[in-house]
Amino acid sequence: MKLLHFSDLHIGMENYTKLDPETGLSTRLLDFFKTFDFIVDKAFEEQVDAVIFAGDAYKTRDPNPTQQRGFGERMRKLAKKIPVVLVVGNHDTPNAEGKANTLDIYSALEIENVWVSRKPELLQIKTKSGNLQVITLPWLHKNDYKQVAEKLKLMYEKIKSDSPAILASHAEIEGAAFGSEKGLAIGNDVTIPLPLLQDKRISYVALGHIHKHQVLSNPPAGGPLIVYSGSPERIDFGEEKEEKGIILVEIISSKTSYKFVPTNARGFLTINVDLKNTDLDPTQTILDEIKKCSLDNKIVRLVINIPAELDKDIEMDKIKKALSAAHILAGISRNIEKVEREKIDLGKDVESLTPIAALKKYFEAKKYSPGKQQELEKYAAALLET
Repeated sequence: MKLLHFSDLHIGMENYTKLDPETGLSTRLLDFFKTFDFIVDKAFEEQVDAVIFAGDAYKTRDPNPTQQRGFGERMRKLAKKIPVVLVVGNHDTPNAEGKANTLDIYSALEIENVWVSRKPELLQIKTKSGNLQVITLPWLHKNDYKQVAEKLKLMYEKIKSDSPAILASHAEIEGAAFGSEKGLAIGNDVTIPLPLLQDKRISYVALGHIHKHQVLSNPPAGGPLIVYSGSPERIDFGEEKEEKGIILVEIISSKTSYKFVPTNARGFLTINVDLKNTDLDPTQTILDEIKKCSLDNKIVRLVINIPAELDKDIEMDKIKKALSAAHILAGISRNIEKVEREKIDLGKDVESLTPIAALKKYFEAKKYSPGKQQELEKYAAALLET
C-alpha cells in the first residue's frame, strides 16, 4: 500500500508578497496554491492509495473565501480519485468547542472520499489496494490530553491484523526539534510522550505541527516508523535552509519504508556582507557578493555589517539595482558596529586643568603624534582666544 503524507500548508501566510498582475492575488498566496498543486500531481503520478493530511490547512482559524476556494478546488480534484484523511490542526481549531473548524465543511457536505477527524478515532478507509485502518489524534483542547493514553490504548486494541494500520496526528511529540512554527503558535502546546505512539500494531505514524522534517523513530524491527513531514512551503527566513517536502510511504506486509520528496517551495536567501575598515570601495565589495548568489524567484534580504571606522559612502541605489532580479527584496539591514568610548583618566585634579591641558591629555590618550598635537593645540588656542 502506498500513501502520501503531508501537513502544515498554512495557506494565508502572505508575508514578503506583492500583487500578481494576472490574477490580482498575493504572490505568496499563489506560492502556497502552486505547492498544493505539486502535491496533488505527485499523488496522481505515484498512484498512491490514500493521502494523509496531518493538519493546519490555513494560517488562521478564519480563512477568507479566496483561501477556502483555493484549498477546496484542489481537495475536490484530489478526492475524485484518491481517499483523503484530513486531521484537524491547532490552526484549524476554533476557540470554542461548539464552533466549526476550518475543515468541517467537507464533513457537512459529505464530500465523497474525504474524512475529517476532529477527535481521536479509528477510521476504516477503503482504497484500491484494500482496507487502511487510520487512528487519528487531532489537535485537542488542553484538558482533553489527560485521556490521550487511555484513548490510544483502546483504539490500538481495535486494530485488525488483516490490513495495515497507521496513526495520523497533529501534535508536539517528545524529542521533536522545532522550527518557525513556534512563532505561529496558537494556545499552549502539550507534549505527548513518544512511547504512546510506538505500538507494534501500527506500521506508520504521520505527524504534523512541527515544520521541520524529521524522523522520530525508525526501529530496525518492531514498532512504527514515526515521521514529521514538515511544512511543504517556507513561511519565513527561519526556514530558509530547511528543505521542504512531502512523504511517500510504502507498506508491504510488516515492512514500512518512506521517501522524502522536495516540493517546489519558494526559496529564501540571506546575503551577509562583512565589510572591513580598510575597504576602499565598499559598494563594489557588496556588489561582488551579490553576484555570487542566484536571486531568481527568491525572497532575498541583504545584511551589511559595517565597521564604525569605515567612512566611505555606500551607494544604495546601485545595491538595490543589483538585487532587482529577486522575486521580493525583503529588506536591507545596515549594521554599524558600536565602538565603546574610551574613558580618559584626567587625574584627581581634573577641575584645576586648563582647557588646553585637558586637551593635551585627550591627544595623548588618542596617541596622536607630537606634530599633530602641536598643530591641533595651536588651532584650539586660537579658538579659545576668540
